[in-house]
Amino acid sequence: MSERRRPRLLLAVLVYNGRAFVPACLESVARLRDRSRTVDVDALVLDDASPEPGWSGELESLCDHLGLGYYCSPRNLGIPRNMNLALLRSLRAGHDYVLITNSDTVFPANLADQLVGVAQCDPGIGSVAAWSNNVAIYSLPVQSSPELKEPEAVDWLSGVLASEFGPSALNVPSGVGFCLLMPTDAVRRVGLFDPVFGRGYCEEVDWCIRSGRMGYRITVAPGVFVYHEGRGSTEAAGLIRRESDSVEANERILDLRYPEFRGAVDDFLRSNALDRMRARAVDRIITEAAQRWGYSVEASWLPRPAGDDGVRFSVEPDGQVPADRHFNLTGEKGLQNDVQMVGALLDCGAAMEAKDSKGDTPLQRALNCRRDSVAQLLLKRGASGPAKPRASR
Repeated sequence: MSERRRPRLLLAVLVYNGRAFVPACLESVARLRDRSRTVDVDALVLDDASPEPGWSGELESLCDHLGLGYYCSPRNLGIPRNMNLALLRSLRAGHDYVLITNSDTVFPANLADQLVGVAQCDPGIGSVAAWSNNVAIYSLPVQSSPELKEPEAVDWLSGVLASEFGPSALNVPSGVGFCLLMPTDAVRRVGLFDPVFGRGYCEEVDWCIRSGRMGYRITVAPGVFVYHEGRGSTEAAGLIRRESDSVEANERILDLRYPEFRGAVDDFLRSNALDRMRARAVDRIITEAAQRWGYSVEASWLPRPAGDDGVRFSVEPDGQVPADRHFNLTGEKGLQNDVQMVGALLDCGAAMEAKDSKGDTPLQRALNCRRDSVAQLLLKRGASGPAKPRASR
């Protein structure tokens, strides 16, 4: 009996400048290609006519050194058109799957095996996204630090999640283009990204909605984690401003085409399916970390800086939530805690109208992250608003 053919995956990385972060991304691509156990991975780096002096030449040399394909557009095409090159390449070269990714990422060694494994479980799956530390509602509440982007940390987190969730998938309203796997059979039926979205943003949401209308499942794979810096190339390209998370004109196209989409997202968030899966993920990560590195339980009213001495649980001596009057509700930790935690922080004097580096108040950030219950609490406590949520990529 002949051996079953391994599925073929084209992993496409879109690059625009990014000398500071692209090498780490491409090194992780080469690593996962070489360590994939069940998938044959081909990689293609798409340089969107990077204007940074000398960078395209350096990038081509790096790709040659790592054994990655490289193509530089003769002019800047933007995200949709450049990713369409990857979709067309995958169709013509006979790949079974295509994975479109940003270049401000670090991939785990199990990325291809996990994402393709999820898609193989159901031929009705049209797209598979991944957990991350910085990708809107599909973010895990992990503290951002320089260590988080290290390959060993990314591999460990993704491995823990794979052991918890295996090849399971969660149906979601839309994927996110920072890391999105699509079977080429679905690409043939659904088509390419719509160039009406110009230089980018929201094109992957449009594609996912179109696929959903054709009966495909739109999913997130909870068993894989990808590090995402966020805003790496898009801000450099002038697609978004520092204080923004999306392109307003493209958001309006989505609203005109799919007026039901925002309501579908709200219904999904109210179902708490994502929160339950996130809670499972966090419990497993904490348990595995405590077993591997040890843990301690401390009773103190005074906050301590984070250290590398294992997992630390802190409680006040009277059993109450730790009171940190300087806690910023616009930070990642604030909005990824539940309503009770945010309420306790407000009771302890957390600033209601403090703004983060993007100029967002806690209410705006809650809306951006689709944390409806947190937003409602803030409004009840007197926060000014409401504001309109912004998409993230």
